[in-house]
Amino acid sequence: MKQTNLNENNVFSKNIIELKLISDRIAEGKGEKAGIFSNTYQILYILTRKEKVTPKELIAELNIAKSNLAILAKKMINDGLIESHKDKLNKREIFYNITEAGETMLQEKLDNIDTVCDTDTKKVTTILARAVEELKKLENKVLSGKRRKTNAK
Repeated sequence: MKQTNLNENNVFSKNIIELKLISDRIAEGKGEKAGIFSNTYQILYILTRKEKVTPKELIAELNIAKSNLAILAKKMINDGLIESHKDKLNKREIFYNITEAGETMLQEKLDNIDTVCDTDTKKVTTILARAVEELKKLENKVLSGKRRKTNAK
């Protein structure tokens, strides 16, 4: 197989891709079908951060199509992982929240990943926590730049 020599200047970009690939492999853990990066687990995680989340917020955060979210949400509701509610004031607005079964499923997955990654977890966790904070700052910077461009049009 031919190996390509990429531009050495793309250190950040290559590290982001490498981080995604490694985290996908870790998250899969012990041959399980759905890793933590499946949309199901991502939705469950997002729903643990806020009490109510709208479909629009999930679509923006997951970067998926509205139709894909509708299909996935329906399946997750049928599986008892999330609930869908209409806003009491604005009956057209829908929001989701996680159920106890969804919390349990997510917690089991997170526990499994921590078990798989048991060696040097304190050191890696500290490094990752700092990296996540720096990536959030960078994300906010990128997003604010996009908003300025959009507003300028």
